[in-house]
Amino acid sequence: MDFEILFQVLIGGLMLGGLYAVVAFGLSLIYGVVRILNFAHGTLLAVSGVAASLLFSAWGVHPVLIVLLLAPLLFVGAYAYYHFLLRPLSSRNHFEGTVGTVLVTVGTLMILSDITAKLAGATQRNIPLRLEAIELGNIVISATQLLILVGIVVLTIVMHLMLKFTRFGKAIRAVTQDATGAAICGVQSTRMKALTFAFGSSTVAIAAVLYVLSFPVDPYMGFHLTVKAFTIIVVGGIGNLPGALGAGIFLGIAEGLTGLYWKPEWAPALSVILMLAILVARPKALGGKA
Repeated sequence: MDFEILFQVLIGGLMLGGLYAVVAFGLSLIYGVVRILNFAHGTLLAVSGVAASLLFSAWGVHPVLIVLLLAPLLFVGAYAYYHFLLRPLSSRNHFEGTVGTVLVTVGTLMILSDITAKLAGATQRNIPLRLEAIELGNIVISATQLLILVGIVVLTIVMHLMLKFTRFGKAIRAVTQDATGAAICGVQSTRMKALTFAFGSSTVAIAAVLYVLSFPVDPYMGFHLTVKAFTIIVVGGIGNLPGALGAGIFLGIAEGLTGLYWKPEWAPALSVILMLAILVARPKALGGKA
């Protein structure tokens, strides 16, 4: 098999894995602080991707402006969603609260998908941004792919620095490590949980625009993205963004190579199987945390 084809597949897998990791970033923060399995997280990306495509096709809005428009909307909506639907469940016992959050988020998943399909249609959409390709001999690399890869790296670095050095990031890490100790130090746990849920959800706007630049989206594709994000969190470690990026890249490349050497329809299943094999062989996360 030609090296050029293998290189193209590796570049595509690298980009896809990076996008998976970006989806997992917000979900990792949400679970690390709020302890909620948000099954609607991937659907939020699918719906945001459809909205981004419509904004681009109808009015020609630049992708960067789409992010600046969608991110605040998702932040406000997620903040209200947590306060009115999820926070009341915290007063229940552990079993009722866990089952209740699953039911609420799964119900949200179905409602968002159906409403989006009703308003915008269930067809696949993307943002056909045409940029010149870069040729390296017989290897052709899309400038769009390079921009997406740069965006993924920049987002990872910015979020990592934010969690490490800003007051908001330190508060998130404090609540994640010890909610009681953080409360003693003056961190308002309830408010921080709401802000973290809103912030983690708003990062979906960036992931959605990056995703829809290269891959089509439809209202019903969100759940499999959520499953991939959960897998990445388990392998990479909760709150460990570099570990999540590494796990996401592995998943994307595994899917690409499976499609190249075997059958594309087996790619999602086999990549998850490989992830599970890694968990059995190495129970600790990529970041060294159990």
